[in-house]
Amino acid sequence: MKPCPADLPQTINPEAGPKRAGVETHRNLNCHQYDNCLDEAVRRGWQSFTCMKCPMYAQVAPPQMGLEAYATQRRPV
Repeated sequence: MKPCPADLPQTINPEAGPKRAGVETHRNLNCHQYDNCLDEAVRRGWQSFTCMKCPMYAQVAPPQMGLEAYATQRRPV
């Protein structure tokens, strides 16, 4: 199965609000294809992207950690 991120015209707020979904809703940060989708979004010049329409979105477990922990665990030491 091939990942297929979808373009979002606006950026995603780090935290969900009453009118906009947050990052953890739009993206599956634990997906094995996440880095490839991020690269694809950059190549296409997208402002942001969502995983919600991807068939792989429902197959991979949702993130088990918050955004802060995710960001720091990917940072080189």
